Formats: sequence, structure tokens, C-alpha cells
Amino acid sequence: MENRLAEEQHSRVSIVKAYKDSPRSQRAIIAIVLAYIVLTAIVHILTWARHDIPLRPEMVAFAMLSMLAILIWHSVVVKGVRQTVAFFLLCWAISWFCEFIGHNYGWFFGKYHYTGTLGPRIGGVPILIIVTWSVLMYSAFMLIDWLIGMKGEKRVRSWWGKGLWAILIAAASATLVCAWDLMVDPFATSRVWMDAVNKAPWWYWIRGGPYLRELPGLMGRDGVPIGNFVGWWLAPFFAVLIFYMFFQKPNRVPRSLVNAVPLLTYFYVYFAVVIVVLEMNWFMDGMTQVALIGTFTMMPVILVSVARLVWDYT
Repeated sequence: MENRLAEEQHSRVSIVKAYKDSPRSQRAIIAIVLAYIVLTAIVHILTWARHDIPLRPEMVAFAMLSMLAILIWHSVVVKGVRQTVAFFLLCWAISWFCEFIGHNYGWFFGKYHYTGTLGPRIGGVPILIIVTWSVLMYSAFMLIDWLIGMKGEKRVRSWWGKGLWAILIAAASATLVCAWDLMVDPFATSRVWMDAVNKAPWWYWIRGGPYLRELPGLMGRDGVPIGNFVGWWLAPFFAVLIFYMFFQKPNRVPRSLVNAVPLLTYFYVYFAVVIVVLEMNWFMDGMTQVALIGTFTMMPVILVSVARLVWDYT
């Protein structure tokens, strides 16, 4: 045991050296995501200086499509082409199906309706929503993979053991995805979109619910139904569960700084939304509590992951 710990400590390198020693493609992936975080911070510093909230759907579309491209690139490097195709096809198929029956029949998330704000739709479901689902699912799944040191491996050989482990990984990943929606749903359905930029909210609830019922300015019936979060949890749960059971294979680069990219993207989707939610207070009181909820649901895993990163590279 002592020898193993000594070897691990001896093999540790600084994060700067680990970055420099990484292949050029991996350095590029890391640099691009970091650049997005820095640029987002600059945009919002200017926003606060000018008091001009940046509620522009085209900016959201560009950011999410860019993140999707980066994560597909990351997945090809870490998981390989076949696993990448399998994972993202599962994400797109399951999320579209759930959104389709939700938007058209109110069977999965509750009764809601998408507006035209988010652009092109398939079966009433904006393509951007499907893109966003896959970005969150991949970030959450690979963050769990990296955080617990799974490296894409299946350590349990029995079918029952493998199934139980898959359920645990899928549940953890789904919880990270659902945590984001606790903040995004009131953000996306807020009347601030109409008041600030004369745009319809992303969607509205035909029947409300108990979550944030007291928050003024939500489009449609007051509050968000609890079934919405059940749906947000179940969709990524089944996507990750199926992928783990039938497609999961060991990662191609188990010891590389590029494995921390899901942490950066998960932080990015948190940061990009929480700042805008705080800026919404300029037009409507009460959004601070939305930012607090998002922070205390997403930030614990982010901080634990940062602690893991510092531990590995100090």
C-alpha cells in the first residue's frame, strides 16, 4: 500500500505540465471550452456595466451547437467513434421521443407547449432542445465517469451486478442533468423574455404546479409541475442505462487531462444560465431564489470535481 501511494505521488505532475504533455487535439478541446467560459464572463461584465440583458436565442443556439460539436470531438477522442455514435443517437432519440409526447400529448413532463422562439422544430420539438439534452447528458455521464475513476470500465462481471452498477451510474448522471432544470425551467418560461427583448418564452405551462408557484411572471399557469422534473430525471436515466449496459467500453485515454472537459462544460452550462437568471432581477423580483437553487444543486458536484482535479495535479 505504501509503495503504491508513493508511486502515485511520484507520478503526479502539475496541471500546466499535464496540459503541455497532452496531444495537440486534446489541448485544443480544453482551450476552446476555457475560452468559452472566459468569453461568457467578459460578455456579462459588459452586460452589467451597460445594464443590457443578453436574452438572444441565437446566442443560446450558437453556444449549445458549439458545445455539442466540442463534446462529440471529446467523445471521439475518449470513447471512440462507435461509442460516440451510440451515445449521441440514444440521447437524441430518447430526448426527442419524450419531448414529442410531452409537447403534443402532455404525457411525460406535464402539459406544456413550445413557442417558436427557439427556431426549427421536428414534431413540434425545437432542434435546439434536443441538442441541449445531449450536451447535458454527456457532460453529466462523463463527469461521473471521471469523478469516480470508472474510466469506462465494467468492473462487475455478473449480469445482476452489472445491472445494479448501471442503475447507480444512470441515477447519478440523471440527477446532475435534472439539477440544471431546477434553474432553467423558470428561466425559460419567464415573462422577462417579453418585457426585456419582446420575445416569447421558450415554452409555457398549460397546467402549472407547486414548484416556485409564488414566483411572479411565469408564463402560463403559475408554478412548474413536479412531473416535469420526474421526466427530466427519467430521460437521461434510460439513455445512460442503455448505453452502459450495451455499449460501454473502457476509455481510450484513461489518464489524461482531457477527461476533465466534462467538468468544464458542466460548469459552463451552470455559469451561463445563473448569471442571466440574476440579471433577470432587473425586470422581475424573485429570480434570485432561482439562482440560489441552481447554485446549491449544481455547485456541490462542481466543487468536489475541482477538488479531485487539484488532488490529481498537485
